[in-house]
Amino acid sequence: MLEGKKIRCLKKEYLQKAAVTHIVSVMKYNFIRYEHLQEYQHLQIEVDDIESENLLESFERISSWIKEALKDGNNGKPGVVLVHCAMGISRSVTVVLAYLLRENPTLEVDDALSLVRKTRLKADPNGGFIAQLKLYKELGCPSNIEAHPKYRTWIYQQQIKMVRETGLPPSSVRFLDENQSLENHYEKETESELRCRKCRNILATSAYMIQHLPKPSPAPPKCLKMQDDRLKCTSYFIHPLSWMRPILDKGLLSGRLECPNVKCACLIGRYSWQGQRCSCSTWVCPSFSLQKSRCDEVYSLKQPHLPR
Repeated sequence: MLEGKKIRCLKKEYLQKAAVTHIVSVMKYNFIRYEHLQEYQHLQIEVDDIESENLLESFERISSWIKEALKDGNNGKPGVVLVHCAMGISRSVTVVLAYLLRENPTLEVDDALSLVRKTRLKADPNGGFIAQLKLYKELGCPSNIEAHPKYRTWIYQQQIKMVRETGLPPSSVRFLDENQSLENHYEKETESELRCRKCRNILATSAYMIQHLPKPSPAPPKCLKMQDDRLKCTSYFIHPLSWMRPILDKGLLSGRLECPNVKCACLIGRYSWQGQRCSCSTWVCPSFSLQKSRCDEVYSLKQPHLPR
């Protein structure tokens, strides 16, 4: 497997000399005018070299493609794969590291990077890509990373970060329950579920509730009882769930949450991508809150099922 920058991919002489059979391009670029590339098996992943770019979601696809490519050469010989980006420093190196981690379970990210630097001194993935590689390693290089709760939490955190930096709602929302495969990760007894007080429709289970500690404030002894009353939370905070999709797809920073039961559709809470303060004074960002006065928490020992 070879790693380098774009200029190598564009030189037919180099590709022939190196006996390249497959090419992985990790960049946004239109290669259509380079006709000689049509002679090769070519995989392109269109990403920019910025820390917020999500390469993690493509690690499995690229790594499995490279593995098969290395087996599939010409005349029964092993394949030769060129992995490149614009400068051969960050994106392409990240992809090579992901492949090494996947194929060598005992290899750590730093060790893999040191290994690559023996032949590519300039190898230096940006901080965001390094963090993604470490998460990939932590999760065990899974074949279906999108079904992993920690990955979905990471995606959620990335959305929060983007909202804070831009002041705009995310262009797309990863809902925590939109893949049925997630059910396998919650094969345990459900502690409780939230139901609409008016129609009894299930809104969320405890697996999707966000816990937070009330923010204490100094008060003289005679005010302790009043303080305790103020510290009581009047809302449940939950993760964005798929029944919120019609509401969140409007692209607003904040708004109402209504019961997904079309025959009910009563106001049950509010959401704000920029966050809101709970009655206990804790700031929750982003916030998807259900008012306790409009829903009931029902405890159950049944096997969990995802809210619809």
